[in-house]
Amino acid sequence: MRWEEWEPIYLEIVREMGYSVEEDLRAAHILNEMLASRALTIHELKEMIKENDTAIIFGAGPSLTLDIQEFIELDIIDKVTVFVADGASRAFLDKKLRMDFIVTDLDGGDDILIESSRRCLAMIVHAHGDNIIKIRSLLPRLYGRILGTVQCEPFGNMYNFGGFTDGDRAVFLSDILGFEKIVLAGMDFGEEIGQYSKNYNMMDERWVKIKKKKLSIGKTLLELYSSTSDKKLYNVTSRGEEIKGFKKTSFRELATLI
Repeated sequence: MRWEEWEPIYLEIVREMGYSVEEDLRAAHILNEMLASRALTIHELKEMIKENDTAIIFGAGPSLTLDIQEFIELDIIDKVTVFVADGASRAFLDKKLRMDFIVTDLDGGDDILIESSRRCLAMIVHAHGDNIIKIRSLLPRLYGRILGTVQCEPFGNMYNFGGFTDGDRAVFLSDILGFEKIVLAGMDFGEEIGQYSKNYNMMDERWVKIKKKKLSIGKTLLELYSSTSDKKLYNVTSRGEEIKGFKKTSFRELATLI
């Protein structure tokens, strides 16, 4: 998604969520400066991808455990490229599963993200006004080179492909990287958010309200993306709402298509 397309969407998100454009820009400048010599380009990221045309994006929703189990049983990991939203990385570490790319705004737990950065091909780290402290404290502890993304207009080493939550940003990124099949797993956008509360160790009414709003925006962006995409889009999430434009299917059926 070009900045000209993303800007009005971004400004609406800022208005709805009460964010600060100035703080988002400040976070972007901090990330850009801190990455400096270790920043990846999108072309370098493409070179890391093995030869397959299928990206699977794992979110940290309530269906994650079931979806990972089916993914393991069908033994298709060598046929796909795995994108993991940071909240799902703990489950991948526990199962000792390969993670190719981790898309994160650094709220998935410091130790988990540090260990994940050791094992993945690359991390895609996002800057926004609310994670400046994390950028400064955690970024230097991560391994490897990093592709930086921002919510505001991109500049320097920063990119903005569109997207709001880690999961839907991973979808926009996988499109830019040229995958022909894009698959959602563990991507629940309905009322069940118990898994999220476990991941982040909090469950108050304000947090629930904010989380639901973020998930709603993420789902809306995925449906907006699907309305213009020419990719083959699938959703193998065990539970959760239908996402328009993403064919609801199963890992078992997916295995026959890749």
